Amino acid sequence: MADLIGSLNAASNALDAFQQAITVTQNNVTNANTPGYAKQVPVLQALPFDQVGGQAGGSTFGAPQNTRNEFAENAVRQQTSLLGTFQQIQTSLQPLQTVFDATGQTGISKAFNDLYSAFSAWSTEPTNSNTQTGVLSAAGEVADAFQQAASQVNSTLTSTNQDLQSTVNQINQAAQTIQNYNIAKIQSNTPDPNLDANLNSTLENLSQLANIQVVHEANGTVGVLLGGQTPLVLGNQVDPLKVTFTVPSNAQFPGNPPVASIVDSNGNDITSEISGGSLSGLLSVRNGTLPSLIGSPSQAGNLNTLAKSFADAVNSTLTSGQISTGPPPVAGVPLFTYGAGSNVAASLTVNAAITPGQLAAIDPGPPLVSNGTALKLANLDSNSTTFINGLSFSQFFSSLATDVGNQISSATSSASTQTQVVAQAKAVRSQLSGVSLDEEAVRIVQLQTAFDAVSKVVTVIDQLAQTLVNIVQ
Repeated sequence: MADLIGSLNAASNALDAFQQAITVTQNNVTNANTPGYAKQVPVLQALPFDQVGGQAGGSTFGAPQNTRNEFAENAVRQQTSLLGTFQQIQTSLQPLQTVFDATGQTGISKAFNDLYSAFSAWSTEPTNSNTQTGVLSAAGEVADAFQQAASQVNSTLTSTNQDLQSTVNQINQAAQTIQNYNIAKIQSNTPDPNLDANLNSTLENLSQLANIQVVHEANGTVGVLLGGQTPLVLGNQVDPLKVTFTVPSNAQFPGNPPVASIVDSNGNDITSEISGGSLSGLLSVRNGTLPSLIGSPSQAGNLNTLAKSFADAVNSTLTSGQISTGPPPVAGVPLFTYGAGSNVAASLTVNAAITPGQLAAIDPGPPLVSNGTALKLANLDSNSTTFINGLSFSQFFSSLATDVGNQISSATSSASTQTQVVAQAKAVRSQLSGVSLDEEAVRIVQLQTAFDAVSKVVTVIDQLAQTLVNIVQ
């Protein structure tokens, strides 16, 4: 009778082991598409068999094997971080394409060409009110084009500032989620594949936002370092980030937009440690591309430089000319005005006091040329004395537009390539730890068959025990 009871216990243990193994397999199938989930392999362990010593053998269920591969996870996070940078640069700079058109079909480039054409027409009929009005109209187009470009850059600056704050908030929220995971791990050492999936999904999303390094501790918790140096999460401690905007005390252009920085919970500037993720892309646009156009505390901005240089060149040419020879001679008046400070492009406008008849076409010389000033303005773009860094006004703007276009093109191309790299890294990870429905189907059939077989053993043992009881009675 003792042997039957031992066999029954062994069979019961086996049934329980198979049932738990089936549960693990079913959980795999259920979470096959759950982000961050890694396949769990059920483990069956043999129990010792010693008939003399009363050990009936059989099997029991061991801790499931987690197939997660940290090397593969780290590869995905690294490539995802790079992808985040390229995608963000592409997204942030895209709105600038409308105002930085290097083709000459729209924007500042077209306005320059139209104004030069108007100057040329005026030079052929310097006293004609229609050609004079044409100059004022074309000058207005130039001013409007600069204002629109400055407005778009400032709008992009504002949206980038908002995106910086939003991204930092998302990073801090992800850090809070990881902290909650660590607290749960400290309170319970029982493996939870679904909790583990949530953690790794959070880590992958976080890598899209910034370059991170993940450290696995012996107690099952994880530490997250931003840029490999700054602690973001350590155990149950979170060190949140902040965005700050500052103007250095020695700023050459204090009225220009401040510099954006990322600081840790102690107020330390860690901007230089950000080299990946959308946060890196935003900082590149915010502290690099946009200041080069609209200025920063340390630079005037090329768009402002162009607007001021062009307006000054036109104004100095007109004011050195004459409206009439007199007596007394009447000097010319400025065509453009702009506000004080360094934000010239946004404030550039046509002199509200000027009238068509006040355009000074006469170059007093000597020798005096009745349309000399108009001719100089018509050929202003080829006058090397007015060049900026060796470039004419049209060429200088073209270089700005080309630079913006190249940055967008480069980011777009890199994002496309990096998308494929990320897909490859995820494919490798899936081969190592992804759920295969075919594999799980085979396993569940095997386990179910084993479960049915042991169930029959239990039935046979039950029948034998009943027969033995009947014999004894």
